[in-house]
Amino acid sequence: MTAAMDRATDRRTGAVLTTLLSSLMLGTSYVAVKMTVGEVNPFLLGAATMAVGSALLLAYMVLKGKLDRAMLKRWEFWAGPIINTGVVAPSYVGLTMTTASAAGLIIGTNVMFVALFSRLLFGERLSRRRLLGLGIALLGLVTLTTRWDLSVLDGSQLTGNLLVLLSSACIGVSVVTSRIALRRLTAEQWSLSLHLLLPPALLALYFLIPLEGGLSSASLPAALFIGVVCTTVPTVLWTSALKHISVVTSATILMVESAFAVFLSWLFLGEVIDIYVLAGAAMIFVAILLMARSE
Repeated sequence: MTAAMDRATDRRTGAVLTTLLSSLMLGTSYVAVKMTVGEVNPFLLGAATMAVGSALLLAYMVLKGKLDRAMLKRWEFWAGPIINTGVVAPSYVGLTMTTASAAGLIIGTNVMFVALFSRLLFGERLSRRRLLGLGIALLGLVTLTTRWDLSVLDGSQLTGNLLVLLSSACIGVSVVTSRIALRRLTAEQWSLSLHLLLPPALLALYFLIPLEGGLSSASLPAALFIGVVCTTVPTVLWTSALKHISVVTSATILMVESAFAVFLSWLFLGEVIDIYVLAGAAMIFVAILLMARSE
């Protein structure tokens, strides 16, 4: 009995660390996309990065013999790209209007949506420790995002911030749906679902919604980096870990990407890090510890 409990604890610890690594890799995406979308159409960039991810996953699954046509009969496989289009398209467009640090921080609010959806669908208990962790996390995000000056929510960044918030809500749907999908699909199959149909979906949006910019050969290295390092690999890591921890805990750990995005935005884009950023990041890490120990 003790050995089984030790193995379960080890799996949870490994899942937490894997999710943390995934979060750090996802955190690089905001800076990478922000540095690229200045002259590149966000829909075309999204289509290119998802095409890279799809090709990588397909090649891996063929080599490992994990490509199974039975996955095409699952409704979850076809729901994945619909949900993920709502994640990628608003966030890429939003990053043309707001800062990388603001986008990364707003995305962190997906934990609130995850907590709500998982409570409604799975009946996951929100213990006092979890509620405290969620409260601290929300306080940290407000501190990071607004610096307690609500006037920053006005002006030209408002539309971009709202688009990123829409992406955050869709991430909440994606996290909860992932728990359902992984009952029938492997982590690789579900990750493939989240990638495979996005290129045509984003190309359709490119023709439907006129935005400036194109996609030149000079942008392909960035698309390759975003597709592999910032998207596909962390997605596979996250989905593989989700079997061993709750969706609320997973979403809370993923909030590290917000703090990491702020640090990288300061390092590469010269965005400001002050006492509010440091305090907010500290609150997020406290929230992660509380949520992880509530399993």
